[in-house]
Formats: sequence, C-alpha cells, structure tokens
Amino acid sequence: MSHAPFLPIQPTGLRPDQAALICRIARQRGGLAIAPTKIAFLEQRLSRRLRVTGHAEFDHYLDDLLRPGAEGEVDALIEALTTHTTSFFRERRQFDWLCSEGLPALVALGAGRDWRFMGWSAACSSGAELWTLAMVLDRFFSTGRGGSRWQVAGSDLSRAILERAARAVYTEDEIAGLPEDYRKAYLMRSRRRHHTAPLFRIGPELRRHATFHHANLVKSPPPLAAPADVVFLRNVLIYFDDSGREAALRHVLSPLRQGGLLFTGHTESLAPVPPSLVQVAPSTYRKV
Repeated sequence: MSHAPFLPIQPTGLRPDQAALICRIARQRGGLAIAPTKIAFLEQRLSRRLRVTGHAEFDHYLDDLLRPGAEGEVDALIEALTTHTTSFFRERRQFDWLCSEGLPALVALGAGRDWRFMGWSAACSSGAELWTLAMVLDRFFSTGRGGSRWQVAGSDLSRAILERAARAVYTEDEIAGLPEDYRKAYLMRSRRRHHTAPLFRIGPELRRHATFHHANLVKSPPPLAAPADVVFLRNVLIYFDDSGREAALRHVLSPLRQGGLLFTGHTESLAPVPPSLVQVAPSTYRKV
C-alpha cells in the first residue's frame, strides 16, 4: 500500500486584525514602521517564526506572543521583520570621499594618533559594510599618514546576523563588489572541493580589529570601546516611524565624537537635519 508524502500543514492566511497587531508590536518594541496592508510580507516573515516555535496557526502564535514572559520571542519577531541587505563597497562614492576628504580631516583632529580611530557600522547586517570600512581604514593607515591605531565595531538588532558578520565567511556572489586587489590583500579562499563552490573569509589581520555588539538603536547605543569617529547608518532609518527615527539618531549621535562623520543611505533623508550636524557631501554629515 502506497502512502502520500508527508506535507507540513500551512497556516491559514493572516487576517487584517492580526496584521495590525503585529505592526503595532513592531512599532512599540522596535520602532519599525510597517504598513498593516503588507499582508504577504508579514505572512512570509511570521511563517518562519511559526516553524521555529512549532505553532500551526497565526492566532495560536499571537496568543503566546502576548503572554507575560514572551519578550524573547517578541525580539525574535522584530528581527524576522527586518531586512538584511548589504554588499561590499555599496554606495562606493561615500568610501571614495571618506578616503580623499574625510579621513585626512579626522587625522588632522588627532584620530589614529592622539586616540584610537573608531569606525562603527551601526546596522552591520552580515558584515559587508563593516569589513569594507576595515579594508579602507587599513589601507589608509598603512600609508603612515595618520598613525596605525584603529578599530571597527559592528552592531545589529539580529543576534544571528551578528554571528554571521563575526564569522566573516562569504560566497563568491557575496564578494562580487570587491575589487580584485582587495580580494588578494584581505581574503582567504577555501580549498575548492569537487562540485563545491569556494568560500572566502576575511583575513585575521582585519578580524582582530573588529568587535560586535547586539543593539536596538531605538532603545540605546551599543557599548562601544571608544567614541566613534565615523558612523555608517545606511538604509536603516527608512524602517522607523518618526519617533523611532528620532530615537535612533539620538542614540547614534551620542557616541559620535565632535568632528566625526555620519554616513546615511542615498535614499534616506534626515530632514530636518539635527542641529548638531552639518552636511558636507551627499548623505554625509559632520558633527559640530
């Protein structure tokens, strides 16, 4: 006698009232501004949490989510609702400006000489932005123009994505934006096995300069080892409502050193620009 293959039970569709509840939780706990009308997006992200927690239906999951002591799952839900998109040398013009204008100006203030230069990727995702910054800093400071004392820090809302950033292992597709000379200088390639694509890891000379911190920027900044000279906060503020954006900016600017630089995404706007910032290039601001 033959048996049909086992198929997992799919939950019934997410109702509008359930979508509204999820969006309200996301706004209250993470400052995320998600429209309740994005039913397909919410269903996709919540289905992942249902599989992990063993729930068969959205209503059962939401009942547990609202119970006392469910703070850990609420945080996991917030992580599931965020999108982790990044690439090496994304928005290359900002890194070019940093090398030609930003870093020399910061070194003139004493960064890298009078104190250890700190570069912070405030929403580092899987680490491509952080490691790009580390490569740029290593190249700049290795010229002797500003000492050799520097470090980088990465923070993110997702603990899982932070672990991946710290492992610093990437596929060939993921390093597509990395120029060949950077690959040769900073990547280690795995031994290629039969029918297996190679993997690439950031070399130890860069990894020893990096630290990682779990942080919800809406609530507080991470415990950086020193004030930041450069902060990348790109393609993050678009996910927050007005109050969340204000809180995130406040917590990002508080550890930024006077004279330090803030880089935002080209699709984002700081309008109105906080009084502590002056724009010095597209999507680039100096703290004054």
